[in-house]
Amino acid sequence: MLTRASRTSLLGLGLSVALTLGALASSQNAPAPSGSRVDLPAAVLRVTTRLVLVDVVVTDKDGRPVTGLTRDDFVLLEEGQPQTISAFSHESPGVRADAQPEPPPLPAHVYTNRPEYRTPPGPLVILLLDSLNTPWHDLAYMRQQMLKYIRTQVKPDQRVAVMVLGNNLMVLQDFTTDSRLLLAALERFSGERPAGLNNEPTQIAPQALAEAPAGAVERITANLERFHTEQAGATTDERVRVTLASLRAIGRAVAGYPGRKNLIWVSGAFPFTLVPERSGNFEAFRSYASEVRRTAGELTDAQVAVYPVDARGLVGPWFSGIGGSHATMNQLAQDTGGKAYYNRNDIEVAVSLAAADGTSYYFLAYHPENNNWDGKFRRIEVRVNRKELRIRHRRGYYATEGAINEATQKREKAQLEEMKAILRDPLPATAITFLARVRPPTPGEKELLAEFLLDAETLRYVPTADGHQSMKADFLVAAVSPEGRVLASNGHTIEAEFDPPRFAAIQETGLPFKCPLALVPGRYERLRLVVRDHLSGLAGTVDVPLALTVPD
Repeated sequence: MLTRASRTSLLGLGLSVALTLGALASSQNAPAPSGSRVDLPAAVLRVTTRLVLVDVVVTDKDGRPVTGLTRDDFVLLEEGQPQTISAFSHESPGVRADAQPEPPPLPAHVYTNRPEYRTPPGPLVILLLDSLNTPWHDLAYMRQQMLKYIRTQVKPDQRVAVMVLGNNLMVLQDFTTDSRLLLAALERFSGERPAGLNNEPTQIAPQALAEAPAGAVERITANLERFHTEQAGATTDERVRVTLASLRAIGRAVAGYPGRKNLIWVSGAFPFTLVPERSGNFEAFRSYASEVRRTAGELTDAQVAVYPVDARGLVGPWFSGIGGSHATMNQLAQDTGGKAYYNRNDIEVAVSLAAADGTSYYFLAYHPENNNWDGKFRRIEVRVNRKELRIRHRRGYYATEGAINEATQKREKAQLEEMKAILRDPLPATAITFLARVRPPTPGEKELLAEFLLDAETLRYVPTADGHQSMKADFLVAAVSPEGRVLASNGHTIEAEFDPPRFAAIQETGLPFKCPLALVPGRYERLRLVVRDHLSGLAGTVDVPLALTVPD
């Protein structure tokens, strides 16, 4: 994980257009077969070690932000053991945003996923409207309240993106400070529950039961109840899968943006519990605690704090499932350093409070004393030396980086599924940033060339016995149709070792790679370029428009 200082130096890399194009033009490495070692051009970068980032929101008893604290006011512990705070600052993103210079324009046919080219820096708010897990009779109220929030509560300096969770994740509006665009996006939100995932029970006609043989009615009823239980379980499993996959996609999309990001998740019924559920005379062990915690870990690594807001407004624990749902909301918020809002009749105000929370926070970072990267969850505790203050922060992380271990090997087994998910993400992933040049093919050509130039600091490296630094990454170029189908693709996995002089050069020039793509007959809308780091599992993607038809 990179420090904030490392990310700042990355964003300020300042490669001139001439240097960028020169590096792209001079990179002559041919595409490598999977698993091969590539002798890449000279480059340099300092070793990236595991650095855990912790955003700490400190408020007084009335909920007002507290400023003026120093490093000495904090104590940071991992699994109960004190840790040395190696980086500390007080952050007010709204103030810092105005001091950032505009990035230079990109030349023709050059694209990037660097965050400064997507939106100016500053506090980011993701408004996620969950129509998948919200009862249909609450969706209209949710839409009404969100329109009210945009009209009356949104702040001028807040950069807000609007997304909808249905059968998949959809982006209604990318980050913007223009309330007119946000209102237009919410007007496009129909407030209807998506088709395909429901728990409506199957009905049997009364006449069929009346004509059933003696003793068969009880058997039919029992079988039907069992079928309904299995159907409900399968539906819940799918809702959980879609929901958590969408949350991870959001984390990938904003991982490259510096600072804290607030994800406001407006939902009516969370589809998972953190303890086993009891159903009838048996236990349906449908506990999604591990999947939820894993997703929360990826979000906190991307500095995303989750703020669940109950779309049902003012409700009480007498409603079935309300207590468990609120417990899940609290757990999600606590794990990521956010805050849950429920049982209110003014959810537009709750959304406003969630959006404003964390605009003043303390940034702490530390190198863990325990260097055994065993993949286990490690708990983080932060204390402040003034008892009247209240603090919120992430609850921990998974120690899965820094070496090829069992946890990393398990991740590699799921590499294909991860790459499929990355291809489906509605927003570009930004944890691995790079520049890319793609010249569209001339008439009659059926092949194009994608040239990558990676920001080398965003990759992970492992030191070798001879003092070199090794890396492993996947490169993929996929051509997508207007219907979202991948019609052609080409991918390679490269492994590279850098001696100290070459490792030092990547810092200045970036890490280049070329990948051709043969196009099959069909209509194309865009290319998706993907880079995935094997050590961390982090990814970066760039979308390139490609209005092209290749005839038979």
